[in-house]
Amino acid sequence: MTLQRRPPSTPRSLILVFVAALACNQGAAPPEYNPLQPTAISRTPAMASSHESPGLVPINDQPWDGVMGNGWRYLRRASSKDAQVIADATAPFSPPNVLRIVFTPDMRRDHEPSVHWMSLPNVREAYSAWWIKLSANWKASPAGGGKIAFLWAPSGQGQVYSNIGGAGAPHRININTEWAPYGQKFWEPNVTMTPVDYDRWYRIEWYTKWESARGAGDGVMRWWVDGALNGDYRDVRFPGCCFLQFEFAPTLQVPPSAEQHMYIDHTYVSAR
Repeated sequence: MTLQRRPPSTPRSLILVFVAALACNQGAAPPEYNPLQPTAISRTPAMASSHESPGLVPINDQPWDGVMGNGWRYLRRASSKDAQVIADATAPFSPPNVLRIVFTPDMRRDHEPSVHWMSLPNVREAYSAWWIKLSANWKASPAGGGKIAFLWAPSGQGQVYSNIGGAGAPHRININTEWAPYGQKFWEPNVTMTPVDYDRWYRIEWYTKWESARGAGDGVMRWWVDGALNGDYRDVRFPGCCFLQFEFAPTLQVPPSAEQHMYIDHTYVSAR
């Protein structure tokens, strides 16, 4: 498995390249996106009822009307088919458009079909929320149902990702840290465990907060599924710096025997 998915560019240059690419493809430059000065985002009732901590600044609000745009970039990786935006009348928040990520049988083992990423301005506290659905024919691997979304620290410091735990349905959502002193550690639900099945939408919320000081061991990590608090840890150790990137890079240990899909609806990211 390739752990380093970030293209060999700095976050600032990624933004400049992204703006230039859109201008070329669409004939005119879109409104400038600058994560250091995020634009105001209107709060909807769904957002207002979320578990976002007070004082966090909205960074991105993505309805997935395209596979890239609105501060997001996209690359196809191991899949032989591109991700697509499709109409889904069951989309829970911003129908009809949803992002469909395609897993094909010819994928390499331990590789993601595609990656969708956005830069973060060196944040030490982050909240993200999105809706996810697995296709009815989803086939998990012995290692679990698959990775979902990642937060990246600077190169060499590691990553943390949300994950579909369990080798068969019903699954659970857990979190895996891959940095010192843990190496690799799965944080399991310790409050309640919401069962996750196929062909059904679920809302995932994920909150992380850095330690108050290096080595203090008081970092926070929480996540919710359909509004229910599943995991609540307040003794997490973090690496030296901060988060530079949020991405969807769903990964299966074993390629599927038939084409299957992961669907993502409206995604929201805020930080401090």
